Amino acid sequence: MKLIPSLALTSLLSTITTVSTTHADHAIEGCQLEYPIVLSHHFGLRTICPDSWTVDECMTREGANLAKYCADWDDEAGCQEWVLPASEAHLPPRIDNHYDARLKRTSDIAQYHRYFSKDIVDRLEACGNDVFIADKPAYANYHQRSASLRLTVLEALAATGKSKVVLIGTSQGTQDARFMATVQPANLNDPTGAKMNQHVAAIVGLSGEHLGAEIATIGISGMYLSNYTFGEGWIDPEAGASFWEFEEGERLNTDLMWREVGDTQTDAELFSQPLVLMEGYDRNNDFEYDLDLRGQFRAFLSGLTSLSSQYMQEDVYRDEQAWNTLMSDLGLSERGWYELVNEGNENCNGVGHYSYSARIHHWDYEYWGDATFYLGVTALYGPNDGYTTMDSQNFDKIGYPPCADGRRNFEHIKTLDGSIFSHGYYHNYFTGRNQYYGPQDRWLQEGAPYQGGVADFYEQVMRDLKARGY
Repeated sequence: MKLIPSLALTSLLSTITTVSTTHADHAIEGCQLEYPIVLSHHFGLRTICPDSWTVDECMTREGANLAKYCADWDDEAGCQEWVLPASEAHLPPRIDNHYDARLKRTSDIAQYHRYFSKDIVDRLEACGNDVFIADKPAYANYHQRSASLRLTVLEALAATGKSKVVLIGTSQGTQDARFMATVQPANLNDPTGAKMNQHVAAIVGLSGEHLGAEIATIGISGMYLSNYTFGEGWIDPEAGASFWEFEEGERLNTDLMWREVGDTQTDAELFSQPLVLMEGYDRNNDFEYDLDLRGQFRAFLSGLTSLSSQYMQEDVYRDEQAWNTLMSDLGLSERGWYELVNEGNENCNGVGHYSYSARIHHWDYEYWGDATFYLGVTALYGPNDGYTTMDSQNFDKIGYPPCADGRRNFEHIKTLDGSIFSHGYYHNYFTGRNQYYGPQDRWLQEGAPYQGGVADFYEQVMRDLKARGY
């Protein structure tokens, strides 16, 4: 069905100015890398207009996306039908699983943002790059998310004939990339042998969280009280509902998790099929197959735990008995990230690590919504991008010693914050899903060569990497 906007929506859309061009119709010089690019996405996902928003909020904050994805708009009730344009069907979250024909999603994914916008992918390809995009579980631990990411890396290698890739991660996608390079085996038949770092030229972190995402730390600390202390235990969906619902709770799991296809032919039939966490699932593993409400919540809690400072760092306060119980409930044997990814296997391992960060000066209440969590992170931890602090995003702060040749394989390249008169740059700016996550006026944006929209930024990242030998 073709979109026929209401007068109100038409008026709103007429005020939107696009600040970047995809350049998809001609090649751009100076930004093609030697290696294919693999995009590694963030934690969770968001509907284009959550049920909790008013119609006016939806129109104001997602006007451009309504024009693309809403096929039937009602001025009183909002969007009545969502569609995914054929030109974006290849962008995750996808309906079909690339690596396991047994898995599929329903068409409800049309109402969700893509993990990376078409503008970003078009620009990277216009530079001449081969681009592959992971489609990992929205909620899972690093073992599971990195295993899914590994499949995308292998796809890129097979399709291009190259021996290595450049991984670009946003938010948790950065940690997924680092975990995959150091923990996932290059050959599954030799799990103790060479790791995937031999197939990775560089890892780029965009708002990555090497100290953990402080907003996740607040969430786990809250569930320590609501679930572990006063609830029925860590895996208690009812006790943890307030935190789960911030991520749209059971609804998102129902829409975004894979379903076993079986012999289904329609969406209606697919809805009744078992929910499955990821590719290569084991039917006898209730952590992966036929997930009930508790299983869905456990997947969410597993992803949130992985993002927390309690998991990412060894030297933070935590109730050790409660933490041991949480690790056991999530099926994890390690006590934290640092036992698996550390100086011993990550420093000077042949992979270049480069970070970019975002910083908010002032909250934009009109386009970003409620500021509660941002204000909480600011009060407890300091300057941040709405989710995580500047130190956590900065690879220079990891602190590994120099390599034998005196150089380091961790470098922070740029912090995007723009003019002090601007709102700055929001954490999700790097997804490209909403132009208002960054300043619109050029004088408020980051200065050259990082000035412009998000597609312009990704083009400059390519130039930065090319200058460093990639």
